[in-house]
Amino acid sequence: MARWPKSRPVLAILIVLLFSASGLLVLVGAPSPAQAAPPVPQATGLSDDFTHDTVLNPSLWQINGPVALNFSSDNCPYCFVIPLTPSFSSAGMEIADADANSVIGAIQSVQNFNPPITVTALVKGIVSNGHPFVFGISSQNSSSGVQVTGNLNPDDCSAESNCGNPSTCGTPANSSIAPSQCFYGIYARAGSNGGNWKKSPPLDLTPAVEVVYTLTIAVDSSGDAQFNVSAGGQLLGQSTEQVGAGPFYIIMGQSEGVPVPGPGNNSAVWISATLTPSTSFTGPSPSGASSGLSSTEWLIVVFVVVVALVIVLATALRSRRGRNLTVTVLDSGTLSPVSGAGVLIEGPKNLTGSTGNDGRVAFGGVSAGSYALKVGAPGYQPSIPATVSVERATAHTVRLDRMTPAVSPGVVAPASIEERRQEAQLPPTVAPQAVPSGTSPAMAGPGVVPAPTGPESFEEREGWAGERVREIIRTFQAKGAVSPETALTAQELGLSRIFVRIMKRRRGRTRVFVEINGRYYLDEKALQEMK
Repeated sequence: MARWPKSRPVLAILIVLLFSASGLLVLVGAPSPAQAAPPVPQATGLSDDFTHDTVLNPSLWQINGPVALNFSSDNCPYCFVIPLTPSFSSAGMEIADADANSVIGAIQSVQNFNPPITVTALVKGIVSNGHPFVFGISSQNSSSGVQVTGNLNPDDCSAESNCGNPSTCGTPANSSIAPSQCFYGIYARAGSNGGNWKKSPPLDLTPAVEVVYTLTIAVDSSGDAQFNVSAGGQLLGQSTEQVGAGPFYIIMGQSEGVPVPGPGNNSAVWISATLTPSTSFTGPSPSGASSGLSSTEWLIVVFVVVVALVIVLATALRSRRGRNLTVTVLDSGTLSPVSGAGVLIEGPKNLTGSTGNDGRVAFGGVSAGSYALKVGAPGYQPSIPATVSVERATAHTVRLDRMTPAVSPGVVAPASIEERRQEAQLPPTVAPQAVPSGTSPAMAGPGVVPAPTGPESFEEREGWAGERVREIIRTFQAKGAVSPETALTAQELGLSRIFVRIMKRRRGRTRVFVEINGRYYLDEKALQEMK
């Protein structure tokens, strides 16, 4: 029976946390009436999230349709109806068309709805020189319904006592507005049976641009309507009125209004509009203080906590699983992989293994720390012990030098024709013959080499007359391989394998070309001395 790995308890805890967080997100994330996410409608309802639209949905909405025209005429009898050209982005649907006195335009729903219904819109004013947004419900002939209008410009008010902030709003703010008139604020009008739609008390005396307002209109089966305005989870104002049994269309519009002096642009972004076949007269608490965090804020807090827990647990799990260490063994002369090389690692955890055909061996679950690494392979000299520091995924390469095969006295290892040709360009190794005492070099006779008076190499005897030798010297100098620290491999120097084999055959008998662990450099000091 398979045993559970040590990491399974951590995985189990992680899974439990994720499932718990998912359930908590569902509970906490359910939107309240004042939040930006509208309730999901039933089959007979309507829902449009404008932040995901690219055009106005013709199956849901119509610009300046018959009901919208009736609504505009009743809302502003002396206004000129203008076409609306909404634009869409991830922020929502922007309407910015009313830029003159006495103009109005509206969008109506294609379908009508019978109470009980609850209609909700989320909208934000961007620029206000009049009424950047108008939201409501209207019967087909506009004889009954509700409209909620927003004027977010504090200069559009008079000294009327219930108009904005009396300390800032009044004749000094806009002397051209009569003292009995007030346009600033969010207010509503409602009515039924063909009568005039009565203006309700202000729903918000001091509104502002760049604030997302939730506008809600609920009508029960008896025709009683409640309409309110909220922002940031707080109820700003509400009112009730009898509006009749409908059926009703949804209206979204924009107007400049009169007599606002100095007309200017208006702009509002509509985030969403929904209608559900139910009645909800409940809303956010009208108290001035907010009780704790909103649902959105709780959602953010829970999400951050869950992500932090996942990161901590993933880090712990990764730490338990350990690090990886890969060792690659290469032939120092040819840089080809060495298979079957034994690898010994000593440290916080002792490890052993052998390389495969690619010259690599990988160790998993390695604890962090410093390790002593030793490598050996048949036909190669053992590597010099190296210290490897393991922190995360670590890779280390070892180059092994081939052992020089032992040659019996008087027996010369066979060499290829090309090797013999290139070796001939280097000075031949001739065993010096002693000159009899008292005999001068000139009298020694042909074939007799005077005994050297000091250390001598094949380069000295050659006299550097060979063009191949001079070419190799220039290569070493061009590559910068002129010291033990800058030594390079034959492959890096662009030298042939024949050069490597010749150097191994003449190991210890050269002064200018020096080999260290499969790397070569030019001893320029020896070169100058021999020149």
